[in-house]
Amino acid sequence: MVKQNREQIKAIKLHPYHSNCSPTDLRVLPYLELAQEIGVPVVCHTGGCEAARPYHVYEAAKLFPNISFVMVHMGLGTDHREAFELLGKQENLYGDTTWVPVGVTLEAMERYGSEKMLFGTDAPIDGVHTYDTDLDGNPSMYQAYFKALPDKLSQEAYENLMWKNAARLFAIRR
Repeated sequence: MVKQNREQIKAIKLHPYHSNCSPTDLRVLPYLELAQEIGVPVVCHTGGCEAARPYHVYEAAKLFPNISFVMVHMGLGTDHREAFELLGKQENLYGDTTWVPVGVTLEAMERYGSEKMLFGTDAPIDGVHTYDTDLDGNPSMYQAYFKALPDKLSQEAYENLMWKNAARLFAIRR
């Protein structure tokens, strides 16, 4: 089914927290082999349990160097340091801004370049106003990505983060 619908399928997503299977679990390897065969990236939730640690995505990226791996959340519920340090150790490993403070994203881009991070949000997980406010009505953390970040990055770096990196990794044509 995946091969027959390859034009519509842009990636394979893993969610180790919900499946309780790390990206290097033997039960997951056939999905990574499929991703490699059809040439799509793998996006992977990170955070919340041992199976979802960024380290396991890094290990999968080492096993499959021809696949691009995206660490969604960069370790949700952590200080993001593990994911941050791993970004520079594997060329095919990328970070994602979903629930990641803008300061961590800036530091990652300064250290590893603007090609290593992708903008993401999990919207509308906090309702239809995820980009504007959180569930308590406070300004959303994503407001910094829209309002403050453009002044802190070059236009090229900002575009890389906000859409160009995703377009490149997921082979999205304009």
